[in-house]
Amino acid sequence: MLDYKFDKKGTYLLSGTFGPDSMALLDMVQKEGIKPIVCCVNYHKFDQSNEDFNKLREYCKQNGLQFEGFDTDELPASAQLREGETFASWARKIRYDWFKNVYAKYNAIGLLLAHQQDDLIETYLLQSRGESNVTHYGLAKASTYEGMIIIRPLLNFSHDDLLDYNAENRIAYSAQSDAFQNEYTRSPIRKEIAAMSEIDRERVLMEMRDKNDDTMRLHDSITRDIQVGEELEIRPLIALPYDAFVTTLMEFVSKGKNPVHLTADMVTRIRKMCLAPQPNLSIKLADGVYVMKEYDILTIGESFDECPYTYHLEAPGVLSTPQFDLDFSMGAEDRGIKEEDYPLTIRTATASDNYVVHGYLYQVRAMYSSWAMPVEMRNIWPVFVNKDGKVIYVPRYRRQFKEYHTSILRLHPQIEEK
Repeated sequence: MLDYKFDKKGTYLLSGTFGPDSMALLDMVQKEGIKPIVCCVNYHKFDQSNEDFNKLREYCKQNGLQFEGFDTDELPASAQLREGETFASWARKIRYDWFKNVYAKYNAIGLLLAHQQDDLIETYLLQSRGESNVTHYGLAKASTYEGMIIIRPLLNFSHDDLLDYNAENRIAYSAQSDAFQNEYTRSPIRKEIAAMSEIDRERVLMEMRDKNDDTMRLHDSITRDIQVGEELEIRPLIALPYDAFVTTLMEFVSKGKNPVHLTADMVTRIRKMCLAPQPNLSIKLADGVYVMKEYDILTIGESFDECPYTYHLEAPGVLSTPQFDLDFSMGAEDRGIKEEDYPLTIRTATASDNYVVHGYLYQVRAMYSSWAMPVEMRNIWPVFVNKDGKVIYVPRYRRQFKEYHTSILRLHPQIEEK
């Protein structure tokens, strides 16, 4: 029902107002098996404010949900609404400053907001009628803010859809809270949206998609790659607007055997890794889960032994690493490695690596497949690259194979020695 894959082991916050949108979201989330921390701010802005605040708290009590409430009357005078300041901007700052504290208190992995399709259209119309440059129109399903992951799972639902949902599921909500939102936190454009027919709404949404065309095509292409494979190309990923980058990255890491839901800090670190000049890097996301950069590719690994590596051997000599030991001090001509090939680079294979065997050019990773090399070994099998960047040696893999070289290359026990 909701356009989001939840981590049932994680803790989510949900911004609630006892209005129809947030109450529909709260019900849907619970049906997904999630018990969020419900966060509500009482601004005392309308007659029913206290009543709605208390009704939401009572709802949480009856449904076994943790309730976190904040009363703006308790703010010091210096933090109260000042003359000349709009209520919407003041309330947003107060609300998100408090969300950050609650997010940290519960070590949350996401803040759920009840933004829906009307909000999406409103944001687009405000952007398109403004004069500032916009990299992406509308609202993103996932984004980051002040160290929090912001999630909007209702963007496919209109406000009327949610009213129908509440009626069908007998969900109580406050109509006055909804009226308050329209009057104080939403733009006059909202009246235009309420008067739109289904055809008008679809026309506006199509217009927004057209303006986002390049981004949408790129995102759709990357999403297809995620669905059919376990690799993600870095260059198109980095080309996405930041919110689309966050959404795509979250989809990617949630697809692994051990799904991980990213924190805002993880997103920042992964982006820095993608932009870093080093070809082989890795970041630990959780116990047994690593995101690994191999030149222009991101992959997910389940152990440190699968992480990409790069080593350098300046001249014939000895090298000991976590993956292998070698002794080429007496030369390695028996492996086709000559003295003029130094300095050598010994690393994991990339998708673009090719290797000449008996006069024929083969893709290295295709060779791994033809050798029936176990998948877990392909991420750590070494290739040897000369000073000119050419792959000059790839150890042959066979299940039953006796070493015949005089130069020494011993792969460690976790890799079958060949």
